[in-house]
Amino acid sequence: MHIKLRFATAALLAAALPAIAQSTPTTPSNQDVQQTLEQLKQVIQHQQEEIDALKNQHPVQPPPGTAVAAPGAAPQSSSAISAPVTGGAITQAEPSGTPYHQFEEASPLFLKLGSATFTPGGWIDFTSIYRTTDVGSGFTTALATIPYNNTIQGAVSENRLTAANSRLSLRVDENIGKVKVYGYGEIDFNGTAPGNVYVSTNSDVTRLRVFYLNLSASKWDVLGGQSWSLLTPNRSGLSPFLSEIYNTVHLDTAYNAGIVYARQAQLRVVYHFTPNVAFGLSAENPQQFSGSAVTFPAAFNTAQTDLNSSSTSNTEGNLHPDVIAKLAYDHKFGTRNWHVEAAGLLTPVAIATTPTATKPSIEDRREGGGAALNVNLEVVKGLHIIADSFWSDGGGRYIGGLGPQFVVAQQGPVTSPTASTAPLTAELVHSGAGLGGFEYQATKKTLVSAIYGAAYFDRVSSIDPSTNKLVGYGFVGSANTNNRAIQEGSFATVTTLFKKPSYGAVQVITQFSYIERTPWYVAPGTPKNAHLFENYFDIRYVLP
Repeated sequence: MHIKLRFATAALLAAALPAIAQSTPTTPSNQDVQQTLEQLKQVIQHQQEEIDALKNQHPVQPPPGTAVAAPGAAPQSSSAISAPVTGGAITQAEPSGTPYHQFEEASPLFLKLGSATFTPGGWIDFTSIYRTTDVGSGFTTALATIPYNNTIQGAVSENRLTAANSRLSLRVDENIGKVKVYGYGEIDFNGTAPGNVYVSTNSDVTRLRVFYLNLSASKWDVLGGQSWSLLTPNRSGLSPFLSEIYNTVHLDTAYNAGIVYARQAQLRVVYHFTPNVAFGLSAENPQQFSGSAVTFPAAFNTAQTDLNSSSTSNTEGNLHPDVIAKLAYDHKFGTRNWHVEAAGLLTPVAIATTPTATKPSIEDRREGGGAALNVNLEVVKGLHIIADSFWSDGGGRYIGGLGPQFVVAQQGPVTSPTASTAPLTAELVHSGAGLGGFEYQATKKTLVSAIYGAAYFDRVSSIDPSTNKLVGYGFVGSANTNNRAIQEGSFATVTTLFKKPSYGAVQVITQFSYIERTPWYVAPGTPKNAHLFENYFDIRYVLP
């Protein structure tokens, strides 16, 4: 108050001086007045210097609730507290960008230990699941084995309540010189558990989703650890963040038929030519895969070990890592972003024929490959048109594991003494996937999504010389799990009821899907395909 009074007095005197000077003629009789005015000017100047000094000692404080950045922190929007927002709806509690030091109000959103910033995240889910048939696969819909309506499972509906899709995450940021370093880990509770845990305790099992370290310097990014495959479509750039890749907004952790993705260990290098153009190259964990639907030659079934089998274990030999390259381009039309990307895949298969006393082991090596073209275009404000495509020779593992990567053939004289020792060969299976639809921010709080996707697997067969029967995938007489196509149409909504950085957010999420799978062969008099309708309803609390 004292400062304000002195400042007001000085201001009034300063304003009055020109008038006094103008109204007082400069004559010898007024010399005393002129001398007094000069003294007043000196007093005012001295008081102004004192005021400036006091201001520096007592800076004015901003009103409560005003965003204030920490010393040395880059300005950042408070919307980054939770997830980057896709169409206005929080899709993931995973942070992005630099560490957060700016908030709408004080709240325990991060922890500083030394110069490192620890940012927790995640959400708590309560989910209701209804399916018209009993898939028996828990939270994730087993799209490849939907039961037929002439089976017991196909005649029984399924209803489940679960919190297993809840998620916890932690990000740690640090700068080492000019290198920005962050580590990110995330778990959920969808791990495989013994059947008895569902009887009385519902003790769902934790599952590692992603866990990686990323280094950024100049135009380079290097990532090592388990993350989303570089082959997974992006919404923008080549970011590994869930909020910046495209895997739908669905609750079903099978996502949607026709989507291409994987989460696996990798070493990824990304170079940003410009802010709009980036190229990435990734070496990722391989996994030879055929699945239980494939029929193998008798010699393979009886003589081979897990070192070159097609099981879902981690004991396969695997020739070399899968190699994935992707080029991405983003263009801004005002605030609207258009994202286009092209990707390529190299994936190996290697099997061996069992050696005998007179013949050494013979290894058969094949290099499979695939290509993808994806677009995510915001055509008008809030409306994203999405179209993804993928075609491969041996890339079936990346289509949600819904079909085989390869089958095994054996060429030799039929039912002869040497039939069982004839060389085995790996035959790659052609497969493809496509997905199209839109996401629209219908209101400030509600995002709607409509998607249709499909996966296709070609048939490959041969004669087993040991039994003179057809083996492979999709042949006449094969099991009805030899799927030719799996199709899914889905409608989903994400409504954010409440969102505040210091308290988190509350969301209601719904998903409605119709799924159909069509095999290559069905026995006469049996259904031509299997299908189901499913509905997910979820209440989610996103952690601040």
